[in-house]
Amino acid sequence: MQILNIEKYRTIWLNQLLVEYEEICWSYGVDLNPPVFEITGSRKEIGSYHSETRTIRLSRYLITENSWMVTLQVLKHEMAHQLCSELFKSRDKGHGADFQRACDLLGIEVEYRLATSSLPELEKKLMKGAAISETGRKFIDKVEKLFSLAGSPNENEATLAMQKANELIEKYNLRFFDGGVERDFGHVVINRKRKRIESYQRHICRILQDFFFVRVVMSSLYDPKTDQNYKIIEILGTRENVLIGEYCYFFLENKLLSLWAHNRHKFNRSARTEKNSYFLGLLAGFYDKLKNQGGKIAGKTKADEARAIVPISGDRELDKYVGSRFPRLQKASRRSAKIYKNTYNDGMSTGRTITLVKGVAGESTQSGRFLAA
Repeated sequence: MQILNIEKYRTIWLNQLLVEYEEICWSYGVDLNPPVFEITGSRKEIGSYHSETRTIRLSRYLITENSWMVTLQVLKHEMAHQLCSELFKSRDKGHGADFQRACDLLGIEVEYRLATSSLPELEKKLMKGAAISETGRKFIDKVEKLFSLAGSPNENEATLAMQKANELIEKYNLRFFDGGVERDFGHVVINRKRKRIESYQRHICRILQDFFFVRVVMSSLYDPKTDQNYKIIEILGTRENVLIGEYCYFFLENKLLSLWAHNRHKFNRSARTEKNSYFLGLLAGFYDKLKNQGGKIAGKTKADEARAIVPISGDRELDKYVGSRFPRLQKASRRSAKIYKNTYNDGMSTGRTITLVKGVAGESTQSGRFLAA
């Protein structure tokens, strides 16, 4: 673990907390006056709000031993207590109805509405996927088995297994549109500690959003260990879909790198543009493959009709969840990337042969948690 000079960073973190506080108030339209911020050395109490002194206290261990996303949720948790005290004039200092109403106003995740002393253990459970229901876990296991079969050396068997995995994912999600089935939403962050998001990453995100029942948001996240803001990709959806989406993101990114390493010798122009052209071609080919495999659940029958009536982009429950996390979300304009046509076409041809399989052994050390033991 990186050793930090806590005293050096204390003032920096206090300033950043004020920035985040004001951003949260603006995003959610909440009229609160900034409290006094204090960073403590407590391991037992990672966060607290004290109405008598108007002080929000956060533990330095919360900041140094967790992602900044967790720190933001704890900050919002304490802001909810402040909101109860100053706007609701509530006498309840616990986590009752007024506190839950404040959490709704601030878009606080359900898991982070508990007493803050239990949050470290909760975060570990969430990272292991323990929050997924038994039904969801069975679904994940079935998809995992199909991805295993998709690794068959027999091309027809591999393609059929991937197609069946796609059909299973579609069937599983279409049942929610009939109503009456409660869904548990979650999110995962992909943070490469970079200042920009590459065009190929945006195209991977398009694939996830168009075929895997998730939403993808690109934003920035503060890193307290480097005092830098980095671009991040956040995948949102049901917990099952988020895990699959995360796995597919890393699979595709790793696959691009592997295929480039094997084929870069064929190209001799500007390395960056060649690489980008090849990556975009690969993803375009894979996109076409998924699109052509779609709509094959028992032919064009009930599933196709359901998708036509309620497309992924029309999922109101998911829209509501995304809105709770990003209340002022805006669509960014996309610029066209320079590509070499021949390289792009070469990649597109290869992309149509890509099959999602279990594991990415030998391709990269970077991978998602979906199929972790």
